[in-house]
Amino acid sequence: MRINVGGKLWLAFFCTLTLTVLTMYLLLHNSLKRGFLDYTSVQAIQRLDVMQGALLNIYRSEGSFSELVQDPKRWLDVKSIIFSDSHRSVSPPNESQQQVQLTQNYYREFVTSISLFDADKNLLMGIIKPEKTISWIPLVDNNAVVAFIGFVKPEVVERESDRRFMAQQLTFFGIISLVVLFISIGVATILTRRISRPIIALSKHTEALASGDYQQRIKINSHDEIAQLGDNFNKLAQTLEANEQSRANWIADISHEMRTPVAVLKAQIEAMQDGIRPLDKNGLSLLAQKVEGLNTLVDDLFELTLSDIGALSYHKQRLSIDELIQSCVEQFQTQAQESNLSLVTQLPKTLPINLHGDGKRLEQLLTNLIENAIRYTDSGGRIEVELITRFEQVIILVRDSAPSVDISQREKIFERLHRLENSRNRATGGAGLGLAICKNIVAAHQGTICAEDSPLGGICIRVTLPQKAQ
Repeated sequence: MRINVGGKLWLAFFCTLTLTVLTMYLLLHNSLKRGFLDYTSVQAIQRLDVMQGALLNIYRSEGSFSELVQDPKRWLDVKSIIFSDSHRSVSPPNESQQQVQLTQNYYREFVTSISLFDADKNLLMGIIKPEKTISWIPLVDNNAVVAFIGFVKPEVVERESDRRFMAQQLTFFGIISLVVLFISIGVATILTRRISRPIIALSKHTEALASGDYQQRIKINSHDEIAQLGDNFNKLAQTLEANEQSRANWIADISHEMRTPVAVLKAQIEAMQDGIRPLDKNGLSLLAQKVEGLNTLVDDLFELTLSDIGALSYHKQRLSIDELIQSCVEQFQTQAQESNLSLVTQLPKTLPINLHGDGKRLEQLLTNLIENAIRYTDSGGRIEVELITRFEQVIILVRDSAPSVDISQREKIFERLHRLENSRNRATGGAGLGLAICKNIVAAHQGTICAEDSPLGGICIRVTLPQKAQ
């Protein structure tokens, strides 16, 4: 039998409340019985004051209890002082003859348990009941204990009126316990439904989320752990929805990126097949250019995928970062001149500057950054590549002149397939994968990369790398 969370909570409440009420009833039953016995015992023990005075008078007049010990009848007469009117002093006037007889039996049993002991608690008169706890009343004369009165407290309720009173009280306690139990069960039922309702709702929303409905959200009405769980569910659903949207955009963007060169290739090949375009060197050069574009896109996608899953290989070693920067800048000097751009480096006076890294991947990082700067900088502008060392860190700054990038777009430029201009022309905008690859390369070197304002009027890409291995 499968019990849901609500049923388990209710069962836990029910068992706990039942055990609590039962324990309370048993404790009250025991407390009432013990308390009532103590109360009736006090009534009986109060009669011992008379006997205590009589015994002290005998001791003072005779100097000891020797004669009393030798005369058992006299001892019975002393005890009869207690029994003579005890039943009349404590019995209600409307008691029946049977009830009076029970009361007399009760006090007779008490009186027969009274014994006289000397100062060392040695028995003088009376009997000792085995396995009974004896209570002691000292007989004091001139600040000295001369003897003890020993007695056994009653352990059962003998009188009918007392038993009837106890039965009434226990019945009353039983009724109260049942009322408390029923009220508690009602409250437990309400609390169980209140606690289980959001859990049931969370289960239904989770099931819908697992089936692919990422728009599921839970309404938060409290501030407890269940509410925190609901808030985490909402964040999870929001993240999954964003990832699904990103995946759809990714597929759409990749399809668009590949469709354009494929369409050009198809059109050119069909034109050559139909004889509209001659099969010459220029036509083959255009086809080769589009194939190369597709190959570059596939290579970028492959590298980005490898870096995402951590499978991109890195062979780190000690290398001179200033020499690597100088080499990369020299490779792009011709391209910068063709774009009417000035490309310069700013290196520290203290050379060389070494760090622990993968030379091939860092070259790929610098190549992407410089190529991006050349592609997006207006003609007649300036590009600066600066190297700074600070606190065992290497800082690489790639600055360019106008145009700049809006502040709201600066974090997004490191996202895959994100480009600031809407055109899909790879000659100007590229596929938007370069900076995403750069971000992964920097992260693999335990560094950081960010975009900030450039003093030249454009944008500055700041790369911070540790010099030592981590």
